[in-house]
Amino acid sequence: MNDYEVTYSTGDVAKDLGVSKTTIINLVKEFNLEVRKNPKNGYRFFTTDDLHKVREIQQRIDKVGKERALEDWNNPKTKSSINPVKNVDLKEIETLKEGLSLQEQYNKSLINEMDFLKEQVRVLQEKQMQKEDFENLIVKELPVALKAALGEKDNEISELKEQLGRIEEVQNNRDKMLVEALRQSQESHQQLAAGLSQKNNTKKWWEFWKS
Repeated sequence: MNDYEVTYSTGDVAKDLGVSKTTIINLVKEFNLEVRKNPKNGYRFFTTDDLHKVREIQQRIDKVGKERALEDWNNPKTKSSINPVKNVDLKEIETLKEGLSLQEQYNKSLINEMDFLKEQVRVLQEKQMQKEDFENLIVKELPVALKAALGEKDNEISELKEQLGRIEEVQNNRDKMLVEALRQSQESHQQLAAGLSQKNNTKKWWEFWKS
């Protein structure tokens, strides 16, 4: 195979004929087609001549059945009637070349897209690792922070309780003072009233002459 020879994979031939790859492989074996293999990977590659032969065989099978097509193929006269297509239609070759070129471009595009997706996955994995590190830090540090915060709150609550206690003590003392002041005021009123009453009951010095 030279660099300018158009070749096709088993999948290309199957797509061209509208059959499965298994069908093409079976045709190659059953009709004993001399299809070469790539020495690097062992995959078959079909020349334009091979493609033409497979087309003829498949058309014959569709027309008379596989058994009759196989008999006809083994007939030297029938086989010789299928001429190699060394001078195949140039338009067909150009179309195939264009198709292969488009396929190659498509493959490159897929590779680029896969590389892009791999990079996106890598970035997401790094972000996920950072997120997990942050979560681990939170899980590790949060109890300590909460304990410290709760300790501060406990201190604040204790101080508030002490302040409330002092306020209650002041209020109690004030209430006692008010009660005492009220009691003393009531006693003063009572003494004043008693003094007035005694004064009213005492006769004036000139009233003694009247009796």
